[in-house]
Amino acid sequence: MTPLDWLGRLALYVAFTAALFAACWHFAGPFALVYSMPVLAILGQPLVEVIASLPGLAMRLVLRKVEGRYHEFRGHSMDVHVDHDARCWVRTADVRKVVVLPADAVLHRMLPLQCAELGDPLRWRITPEGLAQFLARSTDPEATRFCRWLEGQVARPARNRLERGMTLR
Repeated sequence: MTPLDWLGRLALYVAFTAALFAACWHFAGPFALVYSMPVLAILGQPLVEVIASLPGLAMRLVLRKVEGRYHEFRGHSMDVHVDHDARCWVRTADVRKVVVLPADAVLHRMLPLQCAELGDPLRWRITPEGLAQFLARSTDPEATRFCRWLEGQVARPARNRLERGMTLR
């Protein structure tokens, strides 16, 4: 539920309830309010549901800047930067939690087009293609799983969003 949907539903429920109570007060006085309380009981459940969704709405509003940026592989969080060409760049410090990589300067010398310092904040990052190229000789099954996960869960969805015309951050 978007913030406008939430506010719209809340305003509708409050306006309808207030109008109902105002009409009851106008036509029958204070005793009509007692008789119109069952209506409040009927409208109470949707009103409580709308108000109960507020924490989830607040969380989505706070996290919308980083939506789609942080991924998780087997309990290790990965900071992923997607550029305007739908090319994914994974933070090398996060990759080192899963596989063994040399220092960033060495990686940059070995793979100058697939390893760079970019993103916000500025960090050393590597593309999934560059990582696969570097780990091609590795016999570690975890490295193979990680490369497969990175391609399937991070890089491919980013390319698909670009092909569908959806905007990237």
